[in-house]
Amino acid sequence: MFYTLLKKQLLEESSNYYPESESPRYNKITVKKRVINLGKRIFYSRLFINLIIANNYLFKEIFLGKVFSLKKYLNPLESFYNKLETDASKKLLLKLMAFRILGYVKVKLPLNTKEYWNGLEEVYKNEGNEFIELDYAPFKLPFHDLTNFSFPIKVYLHSKALYMTFMIHHYDHKIDNTHTIKVEKDDVVLDLGGCYGDSSLYFANLAGENGKVYSFEFIPSNLEVLNKNLALNPTLKHRIEIVDKPLWDVSGKKVFYSDLGASSKVGFENSSEMSGQTATLSIDDFVNTKELKRLDFIKTDIEGAEPFAIKGAIKSISKFKPKLAISIYHNMSDFTGIVNQIDELNLGYKFYLGHATTYSSETVLFCTVN
Repeated sequence: MFYTLLKKQLLEESSNYYPESESPRYNKITVKKRVINLGKRIFYSRLFINLIIANNYLFKEIFLGKVFSLKKYLNPLESFYNKLETDASKKLLLKLMAFRILGYVKVKLPLNTKEYWNGLEEVYKNEGNEFIELDYAPFKLPFHDLTNFSFPIKVYLHSKALYMTFMIHHYDHKIDNTHTIKVEKDDVVLDLGGCYGDSSLYFANLAGENGKVYSFEFIPSNLEVLNKNLALNPTLKHRIEIVDKPLWDVSGKKVFYSDLGASSKVGFENSSEMSGQTATLSIDDFVNTKELKRLDFIKTDIEGAEPFAIKGAIKSISKFKPKLAISIYHNMSDFTGIVNQIDELNLGYKFYLGHATTYSSETVLFCTVN
């Protein structure tokens, strides 16, 4: 069934051509890109799409630059598709797979609308004159006072990231008119991948005076910005506790890193490009050490380490059954494997899919026990 639906989706998208579509992340479309895009328009003809699907050829993911085998993932993707609770989530999965195969020249993701771009423009207009200068992309983090957008928060953050966190509500998922998966009042939250602190501040505002957010971030340059952003928000700062350890399935494993901010490289082998080292922490060990009496929400965006962090959180998830917002866009295997990790715990979780950008990043698997 999934194979048939995906083929139909690809053929429907094959006649599209969006020459002005935006490049991934921070860059605008260039003349060179338009020439490449025209080539892709010719390359991805209906005849060619039929050919590559029939032969299960390899496809290159446009943003991530990785190659995956359609044949390898068809059955796991069908299983994932069948586990999703809503038609909206299932349609999104098909759209995302079409985007990863054909790219932004052929496929527009659901957020790519006039309303989205108008809203983003308002955020750009809100940028202050101050900024934090970085040595890596996006190179500058402008100051934002979010009281203009009904948030009692001030933050240094790239405007697109801010728009995603606070306006698109990246880590909320509306199931229907009465049910939304989100951080709620008094919740205890684990923010795995705190980066510059925007998601931690967002969660702390929702959790309220009696809520608590543990923000996991260990890259020094990220921590520097995170602490500056917390200092800007004294009423929220005391609700947030920084945990400067990387998450893994076991604690105490030595990790090396190259500090490139949000694009930092992390590995278990030392090399000349690595600039520091630390040791891992498992969620179960953290929960035990803190003697947490409740755990209501776990968010992850930890650059593909999600399956290992989940493995190290099985006891905590089984005990507290928290709401989960898990990033699954880093690897194709995460699309198909992480849902099985949670489902195999037999805790009654139901699964939904969200996506917070116009490119291939920021796909989130939402899990909740009703």
